[in-house]
Amino acid sequence: MDRAQGLAARVDPTPAALRAAVLVRRGMSAQDIADASGIAVTLVRRLLRPPERRPARIARSTAEAVLGIPLPRRGQPPSPGRGLTSAGPAADVLAELAARGWPATYLAARLDTSTATVAAVRGGSRRRISIALDGRIHDLRLRLASTTPAAQGVRTADAARTRAWALRE
Repeated sequence: MDRAQGLAARVDPTPAALRAAVLVRRGMSAQDIADASGIAVTLVRRLLRPPERRPARIARSTAEAVLGIPLPRRGQPPSPGRGLTSAGPAADVLAELAARGWPATYLAARLDTSTATVAAVRGGSRRRISIALDGRIHDLRLRLASTTPAAQGVRTADAARTRAWALRE
């Protein structure tokens, strides 16, 4: 159909790549973009590469699919999608909670994840986490803001050990 209208089947990827980058800055993951556009997540990830590592040309239908995704509103938190996001902000939240005495075992139980995952994110060895886990971590921080570990049944020794760990880090 494009050919019949005199349009090239393959186009420059730059406009689609720029749109994908804006969508990521607004909170969408590569998987979220793929789901919204109907294209493969691997192609979205290729578009998100630096210009010198991007494909030279992409299908017009791919470019139109990415360009057709509406921009999420600024300041609106990303929906708990299937994609990944940077673990940095969540690691900061978990480190802050550790400094207040919240043990990884307590946090893991409330985050519906393993203690090893909490420790890995908090310690900085996980660079990316799911958007859903990131949201749960930030929600938990808000729920724990007005309470103390002792008030929630955490043993004093466990809270002290967690605070000591946080001071060493």
